[in-house]
Amino acid sequence: MVANAETTKSKRVLGDVIFELQNHSDSLRWFLSYERLAELLEIRKEECLRKIYNFRASQPHMSFSGGFHEVDGDYLIDFLSKELDVDYVSAEFLRSGIFFSERPLYELRESYKALIQTTVENHKLDKELLLLLAAATVDFDDAVDSYLMDKFEIEFFVGRTINMFIELRKIKTEYGAEGFLKDYLMALVPTKILNFRDITKEFRDRTYYEIFGRIRETKKKKKKPKQKLNLELEQLLTFFQLGEDAKIADVKKKFKELMKKYHPDINKKGEEMTKKIIIKYNRLIVLMAEAN
Repeated sequence: MVANAETTKSKRVLGDVIFELQNHSDSLRWFLSYERLAELLEIRKEECLRKIYNFRASQPHMSFSGGFHEVDGDYLIDFLSKELDVDYVSAEFLRSGIFFSERPLYELRESYKALIQTTVENHKLDKELLLLLAAATVDFDDAVDSYLMDKFEIEFFVGRTINMFIELRKIKTEYGAEGFLKDYLMALVPTKILNFRDITKEFRDRTYYEIFGRIRETKKKKKKPKQKLNLELEQLLTFFQLGEDAKIADVKKKFKELMKKYHPDINKKGEEMTKKIIIKYNRLIVLMAEAN
């Protein structure tokens, strides 16, 4: 009976936390103060702070300033999992549409790649059009790019992937999940992470063989000399007070620091600065991914 009562309480408390985050979520941006978390956990604020302090000892990169932001979602999930003694917190956050950890985002990226690969694999090749394009270009990949862009649209693959992802996992979309996932994928499309040529490599090799009757040779990659940072990247790093050798982990750390300084829930005059920080952060992550 005691175990059942504890399980029931854990479910209720988790539901209350999620409801709180949903009510304060703006396009998947939210903040949960330690004081409010204590109320939801039904414990004194001092006890909640002590628990968080002890938890932080095992999380060296976690900051300690007022509460959990959306960028601290993984930490909040781990903290609640420990305190409530349940293993489904991450799944509930996902279904509730308020936070996406790296694992489901990885699955989303892989689903996007698989959808493109399956679609082009089942596509009936228009050899005449591709031959015409190949004759008009020096690089066969450029011809295939033109061919595929004529037949398909990237936004179709993005939208279809997100719809399947949301439907499969029964994710609630009222709190901005759909828009967040679209922005996430579209930001990665121009980068090496979701490089279109890499995704469609098998299709390119197969069509080359079908058209020319031979396997195409793999080009040797030339080593590129180290280039200077472009102006936009340099300006963004300067904004975050980081050097040109900064890593993505450094950017994320700095982003969290600035968010906890300017977030409207902490700084009443920080709304405009918060928007600027988020825009510049997202752009910087994309540029750094392209540069690597």
